[in-house]
Amino acid sequence: MGGRGLRWLAGVVLFGLVSIAVPFLVPVSGFIPELEVIASDKLGQPVAIDDLRLHLLPTPRVVANGIAVGRKLDVTIGELEIVPDLMSFLSGPRTIRLIQAQRVDVQESALAIPKGMAKGQGGEPIRVRRVVLKEVNFHHSKFTVPQFDADVALGEGFALEQALLETRDGSMRLELDAAKSFAFTGKQWTLPAGAPLKFDTLVVQGTLKGEQIDLTKIEGLLYGGKIAGTARASWTKQWQMSGQAKLAGVDLVPVQQALGKQAKLSGRLKADAAFSSRAKTPGQLGNALALDGPFEVEGGAYQGVDLSKAGDLTGKPAVGDATNFEELKGVLRLRGKQVKVSELCVRSPKVVAGGKFEIAPDQKLSGRLDISVAKTGGFVGVPVSLGGTTSDPSVTPTKGYVIGAVIGTVLLPGIGTSIGSSIGSRIEGTSDCK
Repeated sequence: MGGRGLRWLAGVVLFGLVSIAVPFLVPVSGFIPELEVIASDKLGQPVAIDDLRLHLLPTPRVVANGIAVGRKLDVTIGELEIVPDLMSFLSGPRTIRLIQAQRVDVQESALAIPKGMAKGQGGEPIRVRRVVLKEVNFHHSKFTVPQFDADVALGEGFALEQALLETRDGSMRLELDAAKSFAFTGKQWTLPAGAPLKFDTLVVQGTLKGEQIDLTKIEGLLYGGKIAGTARASWTKQWQMSGQAKLAGVDLVPVQQALGKQAKLSGRLKADAAFSSRAKTPGQLGNALALDGPFEVEGGAYQGVDLSKAGDLTGKPAVGDATNFEELKGVLRLRGKQVKVSELCVRSPKVVAGGKFEIAPDQKLSGRLDISVAKTGGFVGVPVSLGGTTSDPSVTPTKGYVIGAVIGTVLLPGIGTSIGSSIGSRIEGTSDCK
């Protein structure tokens, strides 16, 4: 092939490359100012666009880059792609087949944007069939959400047909259908708000209708145990929630650590509780929480107090004191930050104790225990009062204990104190820890 033929071939190749490249990237940046004005008017917020191009292949679409919404960059989008249904612009309602946004950053302040949007939009409505969001970061002051993707299918009037939201680390998946039924799955997932408890797995199913959400199935694995329950929440005139939950085999040490508290109590928790709350705002629901139900802790210890020493009037709390038990059970009543435990029963080979106590909102501890301590001649009854705080509890003998000890010492010096302590227990009455 001669030089003329090579030039001809090079020209054909160049023409082919241009023919392929040009349809992909057709600059339409001249429309940016007009589009910014229209978008700002619709959203009630300033909108800026860095770049705008028309792609003709594989199908015609408009691609915008560097979009910013709001004076404080409330929403930023790295790339926005809009794919129209061309036939719909010839006849029938105008339709957008796909709106896809990538590298989306949403600030908490963006939640207020809908309130400032213009009402009663004029002109012919445009139908959107599908919205896809990728690499979304949502920043909120009260909870944390991992980066996620979302895929939403829409019907007429923007009615939801199907939605899928999934975090990019695989920790969360949420599916929602046209009937407003949803299914949530979490893996190695930490609650984004409230107590930062971490679930090995969590499955929640329910329905969302109007201003009410019903959770018909809650099942999860956490800290070596299980949780199961149901719940309902509504937000008409005020926020309300209610439900029930069962726990089995949950390790209490990592739970306390997750809540930022010193792990004073160890063991495996079993509980069956009913709860409810009413408040003007969702943030106040925790302070108005009411929870009731029996509980049981197996094979653990309470650090800070050794109840087996309760029979020794001269005994002083020592570093490392703890009450080991095979069983600890009772009935919990919680009202906001006020905690009451009744029908308390603690059992071990060395000690059996029963009674009740309260924890005030400032963590002050008060209550009464009847303790039976193992001695040479069997068990000796000792009534004691609880005081101090949950982090620094104290156990002191009651007046009945002191009276009984004095009586025993007078009657039988040397061995009468232990006998007298049993008398003191009978003076004040014993618990029915059975």
